[in-house]
Amino acid sequence: MRTRFAITLLVALLSAFALGCGTLLLISGSGTSAITFEAGELRSNEEVSLAELDLACRKAVAILGYEKIEATHEADRVHWKARTAGGDSVELRLAAKSSKRTELRIRVGVLGNEARARLILEQIHQSL
Repeated sequence: MRTRFAITLLVALLSAFALGCGTLLLISGSGTSAITFEAGELRSNEEVSLAELDLACRKAVAILGYEKIEATHEADRVHWKARTAGGDSVELRLAAKSSKRTELRIRVGVLGNEARARLILEQIHQSL
């Protein structure tokens, strides 16, 4: 059993190193979706509707003190653009995958900032 776990962990670490700059982190468990950070963008699949996630994003942007620049709403997509107090751009892209499942993508700055994107994701989760 330990050998199988060690091999799985080794394969996961080698895969992460093989990705180079596109760091990939998966967090999974009961009730959580996979969260990845790749090519400067944090991606998550949330088990809520597009409207619920949109409202949570609105609350998170307000709580974090970001200036809302623009929110574009379409039938199955929402695109938020905001700016941090330091002037970094923040983009939140939501895409409905089903009536109760929405893909969320977060990018902070031009190249992406994983720590700040995770902070935004945590605030969105708290706002749900």
